[in-house]
Amino acid sequence: MMILWRRTWPVLAFLAVLGAVLPAQQPAKPYRILVTNDDGIRAPGILAVAQALARLGEVTVVAPAENQSGKGHSITIGDPMYVDKVALPDVPTAWRVVATPASCVKVALGALMTDKPDLVVSGINRGYNLGAVSYVSGTVGAAREAALQGIPAIAVSMAVEGDPHYLAAAEMVRRIAEQVKTRGLPSGAFLNVNIPAGSADAIKGIRVTRQSLLTGTERFEEQKSPNGRRYFWSIWEEPTADPEGTDVWATDHGYVSVVPMRIGEFDQATFDAWSAAWR
Repeated sequence: MMILWRRTWPVLAFLAVLGAVLPAQQPAKPYRILVTNDDGIRAPGILAVAQALARLGEVTVVAPAENQSGKGHSITIGDPMYVDKVALPDVPTAWRVVATPASCVKVALGALMTDKPDLVVSGINRGYNLGAVSYVSGTVGAAREAALQGIPAIAVSMAVEGDPHYLAAAEMVRRIAEQVKTRGLPSGAFLNVNIPAGSADAIKGIRVTRQSLLTGTERFEEQKSPNGRRYFWSIWEEPTADPEGTDVWATDHGYVSVVPMRIGEFDQATFDAWSAAWR
């Protein structure tokens, strides 16, 4: 026994010294996800997606106090952005903010979250944001704001017609978010996702598509108030019948559409032509 001890104690001493010198292994950093929307914090879509994404990482919800549909990338200026903590089932941290969706992202990143998120998810919006409609979408505006700040983002919308299967849609979002976590997105890029209404069995699959250039149809219905004042209601119809490969075509045929988007709308051809003309 004495011989064995003499042979092993130098090894044990070395391991003890090595343990004192090497830094302790740090726990893995959680994958942080910020969830927002434009339908308001009490909308069913945001709760469904927040709960689904909780299986992927650490979720924080920061969303408008009221419906902010159609706000695009507008921000709140000149008014106080009141903030309150709220309780959402199975969501550890949630804030409602009196602000637009883009400003909710700004406030989350600049004041409410201690650590920068790894991903921002905006949605699930009730109503498609296809083609040129995405330019006026508060859902897409929030994702674009995240991309402007260098954070990968996903905007998610689903059909307004039919039964809204939020749990099935949220599971689709989780699958797409897993791909973003694994593959990443280039700086300044974000995804505009549109999901057909219906159960998981009714969805044919996921297609990576191009943004349609269709704008849809808008008409204005004229009415008069009780005191005789003239006003209009905007009646909107989604774009239809687009060529294969676009977001409109994909959703019309039962597929989830994923359009890779990028911030910035610089036109190189016009720049070259105008630069030559002004020399």
